[in-house]
Amino acid sequence: MNIQEIAKLAGVSISTVSKVMNGKDKDIGEETREKVMRIVEENHYMPYAKFREKERIVNHFIGLIIKRKNPYYTELIDSIEDALKKNDFYLIVYTVDYEKKEIERALDALKKRGVSGVLIDSSCVICSNREERPIVYLAYGEDFENEQKNTFYFRNYEAGRRAAEKLLKAGHQRIGCLLSESDRVFLKGVKSVYREQHYPKEAVTSYLGKSMEDVIENGLEICINDNQSAVIAGNAEIIGCILRYAEQIGMKIPEECSLLCAKDDDILNYLLGGVTAVSYPVRRMGEEAVTHLLKMIIEKQESEIVRGFESMMQERNTVRDISRKGTFGKIAVVGSMNMDSIIEGVLIPLAGETVIAKNLLILPGGKGANQAVGVGKLGGEAYMIGRLGRDVEGRIIYKSLADNGVHMEGIEFDECAASGKAFVHIDKNGENAIVVYQGANENLDEIQLKRHEDIFKDAKYCLLSSEISRAAMIAAKEICRTTGTEIICKPSAIEKIEEEILLGIEYLVPNEKEMNHIFPERKMSMEEKAEKLLKLGVKNIIVTLGKSGAYLKNEKYSMYFEGNPFMAIDTTGGADAFISAMAVALSERKELIYAIIYASYAAGITVTRYGVQEAMPDKKMMRIYQEDIEKEYLKKMEEYKNEKNTGAW
Repeated sequence: MNIQEIAKLAGVSISTVSKVMNGKDKDIGEETREKVMRIVEENHYMPYAKFREKERIVNHFIGLIIKRKNPYYTELIDSIEDALKKNDFYLIVYTVDYEKKEIERALDALKKRGVSGVLIDSSCVICSNREERPIVYLAYGEDFENEQKNTFYFRNYEAGRRAAEKLLKAGHQRIGCLLSESDRVFLKGVKSVYREQHYPKEAVTSYLGKSMEDVIENGLEICINDNQSAVIAGNAEIIGCILRYAEQIGMKIPEECSLLCAKDDDILNYLLGGVTAVSYPVRRMGEEAVTHLLKMIIEKQESEIVRGFESMMQERNTVRDISRKGTFGKIAVVGSMNMDSIIEGVLIPLAGETVIAKNLLILPGGKGANQAVGVGKLGGEAYMIGRLGRDVEGRIIYKSLADNGVHMEGIEFDECAASGKAFVHIDKNGENAIVVYQGANENLDEIQLKRHEDIFKDAKYCLLSSEISRAAMIAAKEICRTTGTEIICKPSAIEKIEEEILLGIEYLVPNEKEMNHIFPERKMSMEEKAEKLLKLGVKNIIVTLGKSGAYLKNEKYSMYFEGNPFMAIDTTGGADAFISAMAVALSERKELIYAIIYASYAAGITVTRYGVQEAMPDKKMMRIYQEDIEKEYLKKMEEYKNEKNTGAW
C-alpha cells in the first residue's frame, strides 16, 4: 500500500494525505482528517516512525529474537506466530547465536523496521541505543537476571528434578543419564534430587555427548549396564540409539531397565508402546508472552511481571515401578507358557471319532502364563519364571505377558526347543479336554531357577503348576522352602503326585477330576481325601467344583462354598483365574475365606468368555461385584460362627 492508494481510497489528493501524516493539516476539515487517519491505520500504512508514534498508530509487526540452538526453536516460533495471527499481528524473526552483542544488533534492526514490540530469547537484560519498545523476555534452562522484568520462563533444572523424583518414586536408586551438552542444567536438577536424598555420587552415572556419534561410541556403555535400573535420555534420537543397543546386548526394556526421555517428542508415542517423557510448556509460554506483549502495546500497560511455567510428565509405559519389590504383594509364577489352539465343537472326540469344529482360536496360554497374566490384570505384582522357544509363538506369548504388567526377568529363550503348545477341545457345555506339548517348558530346570533365585527371596507366594518337569517342581519347592515363600500349586497334567512334592505345600488347588486322580479310591469322600492330603503335609486344600462352587479343608475349616451365578461357555481358564485371584487377594492380606470367594467370582467371569488371558477380569471388572463378594463373605463367616457355637464344626 502506497500514498497514492491511500489518497484514492480516501477520495482526497496525495497532498492532503501528506499534510495529514506530517501534521500540517490546519486547513483540512476534521471529518476529512479522521477519514484519512482511519484508512491509514486499517491498511497498516506507516512509512514514518515519528508520525506513527505521534498519532499512536499501532504497527502490526512484532519482532522475535531467538537463539539458533534453542532446542524448542520450531515449537516456540509456531506458538508465537499462531497467537499473533489471532490478533491480526505478524512476526519478524531474527535468529542469532548466544553473544549478547549480536542480540543487541538484532534488536536495533527490528526497531529500525518499526516493530511495535519485541520478544527476546535471553536470560539477561538487553540494552539498545535506539528508542525503547515494549520487550518481553523468554527464558529456559537457567536463571535470569533480577533486573529482567516481563519475563516468561520455565527451567530445565526443575524438569531434571521432576524426572529424578519420578524415578526415585518408582524405586530406581541407581540411574544413568545419557544427554547432550545442552542438557547440562537438566542434569544438575537430576543430581540435586539424589543428593538431597543422601544417595552417593555414583548413584547417578552421566555422559554429556558432543554429538550423536559421541553418544554412540562413548556414552552407551557408560550409562547402560547392570548397575543402573533406569536411564534418562536427552532426546528421541538418543532413545533410538538406546533401543538398538539394548537389542544388541539382550537387555529388556522396561523389564530390566526403565527408560525416560528428557524432552517429549511425537515419535515417542510409537516406540515400545510409548516412552515416558518430560513435556515442556513451550506453547503455553509463547502464547501467554504474546498476550502480555500485546497488552503492553495496545492498552499501554506498564506492568512488570515474571511468570514461570512447570514442566509435566507424560506418563507412558517405560518407567517400571520397582518400589514395591520386597513387599508382601510380590508373587513368583513358575510354570508353563504355551500357544493354545482352542477347538470348539458339539462334542469332545472319543477314540476313533471325527468331530467337525465350529470355531478355532489360537491364543497365548499355559498354566504359568495364564496365572501370571491373571495376577497382573488384578493389579498384583507377578514375576514369571519359565522357558519359551525362540520362535513367533514365543514372541507373541512374551508380548502378552508384558502387555499385562508381568515382570519378565525370569523368562529365558530356548535355542533348541519350540514354544509349548496346547490343544483345547471344548464341547457345547463349555467343558474341555486338553492335550499339551511341553516344548521349551520341559527344559525349565534347577539351573534356570537358581539363576533367578532373587525373585523368590522377597516373594510371599509362588504359583507352581505341574505342566513342567518333576525335577523343576522339586527345585522350585526347595527354593521356596529356603526363602520362606508359600506355594500355591495346581496339580494338573501329572501322572502321580508324590509325597515329596506334597510335603510342605501351603495351598493345593485341584479340581474334582484331579482329586480323584490323586486318590482313585471310589469309596473315599471328598472330605476324606482332603483329610488325607492334610496328613501328607498340605496345609490348605481348596477343591474347585466348577459351577457347584469349592471346598476348603485345613486345620481350622472344613467348608463348602456355593457356586456363582455365571453361565459358562468355556471353562478352560477357570482354574487359572481362580488361583491367580486367590493369590492376589492373599497378597493383599485378605482372609482365606474371602480370597476363595473373590477367586470364585474371578473364575466365573472368565468362563463366560472364550480363551483365558483375554477372558480374565481386571480390577475394574471385579469392583462391579465387590458388594456381592463382601455380602457372601460376611454370610459365610456368620454361618461358620453359628456352626462353631452349636458344635457342628
